[in-house]
Amino acid sequence: MACGDTSPCKGKSPLTPKEEKMRQSVIRVRTSEEERNELLARAQARGLTLSELVRRSGRSVRLPNARFDQRQSKILTGLLGQLAKIGSNLNQLTRSVNARRLTGHSRELAATISEIDRLRAEIRELLK
Repeated sequence: MACGDTSPCKGKSPLTPKEEKMRQSVIRVRTSEEERNELLARAQARGLTLSELVRRSGRSVRLPNARFDQRQSKILTGLLGQLAKIGSNLNQLTRSVNARRLTGHSRELAATISEIDRLRAEIRELLK
């Protein structure tokens, strides 16, 4: 059975009796088959049941990051390394600007370095 309303996703423990008691109300939502499949895929990627995904989304509770397979993790790790190399090169250019050997580009370089740092942090967060 797929990760659905009544079955927990792989690795997810079933609800405790207290949680079962608390969740007796049912809300029915109509979706297209495509929408349902998309929601199920999102839930499975995060290790959640469909119900838990909908509950968290509806209450604006932070969802866990999507899980990546080994190939995707390898690609993201490679991108992280490439961004680090680009950042290093930009730092060298910034030092040249600051030493007045290269003029007129300090703001653009600083903004680019900042953006690379942001992207690296985002990729690290995805890989957690």
